[in-house]
Amino acid sequence: MNDIDLLMQLQERRPGAFDRLYLEYRHWLFLVAVSFLQDEAEAEEITQEFLIDIWEEELYQGIVAHHGNSLKNFLYVSLRNRCLNRLAKDRTRNKRYLSFFIPDTHPVMPNDLENKELRLQLEAAMERLPPRQAQVFKLAYLSHKSRREIAREMDISEETVKKQIALALKTLRRILKKIENL
Repeated sequence: MNDIDLLMQLQERRPGAFDRLYLEYRHWLFLVAVSFLQDEAEAEEITQEFLIDIWEEELYQGIVAHHGNSLKNFLYVSLRNRCLNRLAKDRTRNKRYLSFFIPDTHPVMPNDLENKELRLQLEAAMERLPPRQAQVFKLAYLSHKSRREIAREMDISEETVKKQIALALKTLRRILKKIENL
């Protein structure tokens, strides 16, 4: 059976079509993900998520229109884009994380006592956040979860997660700035 036949079976949701796709392409997709992410655990995770989304969200339905019946091309381009999005999101998250916790204007602390004090100040500031903002912030910055993961876990939209994080950061910066000025 070739890819066109497999694609037709997927589109008809025939039993066994997804199993065949999984068995035939899972390892190759994993290698593609590793080549972009340079991390086997993350590559395995994104590959699994992608394969699940293919079936659950019927991503294969648009292959003919966008990829000219080329299943392998669709799989490669789609997974590559997910990997690039993950890398961009990680870079953005790390940049925000560092800018929030260690502002450029704040000197690097030479001892553990000052680090403890900063951590205590941050914890006290987080306690002043509204419960939903605090939960979203902790999931994003302390548990390192994506907006999508937080949205699923809290049963809210990704846009709501984005807004709650922005509000939490704004509030925490304001609170910590007041403490710094004391």
